[in-house]
Amino acid sequence: MMLMWTDIGIFSATLLWIALCVKLTRRWLPPKALWGLVVVALGLSVLPFNGLLIGSYIFSLTSWLSIPTVLLLLAMLVFSCSGADSLGVRKYWESSSQWLPLSLFFVIGGALLYPMAGGLGMFDPYRLGYAGAPFSWFLPFYLLAWSVVCIMRRWFLLLLLILAAVLAYYFKLLPSHNLWDYVIDPLLVIYSLVVSVKLIACKVFKLRLSN
Repeated sequence: MMLMWTDIGIFSATLLWIALCVKLTRRWLPPKALWGLVVVALGLSVLPFNGLLIGSYIFSLTSWLSIPTVLLLLAMLVFSCSGADSLGVRKYWESSSQWLPLSLFFVIGGALLYPMAGGLGMFDPYRLGYAGAPFSWFLPFYLLAWSVVCIMRRWFLLLLLILAAVLAYYFKLLPSHNLWDYVIDPLLVIYSLVVSVKLIACKVFKLRLSN
């Protein structure tokens, strides 16, 4: 089981490394060249260095990423390296109507978790992610409430990420026994904060222009 967890961790760290390479070069490279870059970056990550894979060194910096982070990185790679969007999937993926609630969900989650878990206050919300802990019902109820809102508002991208995180927790795809670790991670919170600020600023700017 530990070997599977390690493989998943190295895969997620390697995926982050590849996604960064693609994101930094996709404006200048055509889709076929981007796929070639993916192959080269993947090849570099599995090369041994001092007895360990290079991907293992990347994993030592990131540890296990949350399930939504892994899925978003995979989707970003596919859409960045693909060509025409004949089915309109990429347009849906890039829609601010999906990304704004998604980014706000993770920013709010990070605000609820990390400051108090880091010692700000007497209560540690991280404990709520353990099954059987006092008030452990709060986090599942919180995710359920968001899921209901997602269905009502048709925020299907966020709904998919929440369901994937809960299923991964059920099948114990990560070594953690805490639901928080499956739903959120610091990198995702930081990225979501940047995205939410950007989207809100764009909406405010457009509103001012229309007035």
